[in-house]
Amino acid sequence: MADRDDAVLDRLREEADPHRRRLLVLGLLTRRLAEHDIEPVLVGGGALEFYTAGGYATKDTDLALPATPEVDTAFAELGFTKEGRYWVHPDLDLLFEAPAPAGLPGEDAPRTEVEVDGLRVVILGIEDLLIDRLRAWVHWKSEEDGRWARRLALLHVDRIDWRYMRERTQDVPEEAHGLAEIEQEACPS
Repeated sequence: MADRDDAVLDRLREEADPHRRRLLVLGLLTRRLAEHDIEPVLVGGGALEFYTAGGYATKDTDLALPATPEVDTAFAELGFTKEGRYWVHPDLDLLFEAPAPAGLPGEDAPRTEVEVDGLRVVILGIEDLLIDRLRAWVHWKSEEDGRWARRLALLHVDRIDWRYMRERTQDVPEEAHGLAEIEQEACPS
């Protein structure tokens, strides 16, 4: 496994697309951690970048991932060094935040799985990412997050489980109202 991973890492030095570089390294990390039943989940800006096909760009990559010795070892074996809660690989211009701050969705939320050059990558489900942006919009008054929530809804209107989202937001009136507004814009009658 290490030889295959080294070959992928060597090719990544020539990879011009930083989003693809992040996904491939995440796939390598996922493969290494599978033997320990640990599954990194891409959340935050990296997930938003994935679902907007690069429309949103981020420099760091947030992962829902426990802080364990196995995680530390896997990152180190891939050439990363730890700086606080960040794992840095300067040669590949990569920065992973792992574990991501507490409270990010991902550990038990619906997920999307993709394959990138034969490597499995797990991403927070579109609904929970949209809810995360919706909450930032309604609670923190972040207009940028409101725009991205709307963009996600428009881009993925046909695959979003609107019932799931209504259930997740029904107990907080501001969230329910914001979601209704976004749903109306994405699915006008």
